[in-house]
Amino acid sequence: MSTTKTKFLFLYRFPASGAPEPASPEAMQAQYKAWAAWRARFEKEVIPGEGLKAGGAVVRGGNVTDGPYIEAKEVMGSYAFVETGSLAQAIEIAKECPINQVPGASVEIRELGWR
Repeated sequence: MSTTKTKFLFLYRFPASGAPEPASPEAMQAQYKAWAAWRARFEKEVIPGEGLKAGGAVVRGGNVTDGPYIEAKEVMGSYAFVETGSLAQAIEIAKECPINQVPGASVEIRELGWR
């Protein structure tokens, strides 16, 4: 039985149409608890990342421009690294991610590494 694990990058995306309505303190606590429970359930697989600040730069063909742009359809808000046995397992972990409760948000899954 193989114990080889594959590394994935989870990119948390939010719609660029604007921030959702501000959450009440109770709703914010519920969201925090949902994320904490999810991380605890998958503590052996998920290495949380940090939030990403807006702005930055894009380098394309040696030319530098401001970006990413708010005019985009989505905004990448954060990320996590996931180490598990297969893409199917990574998908199951992503399906249970609390970000799925945010309208229009998504988790993009990318396998890391070269073979």
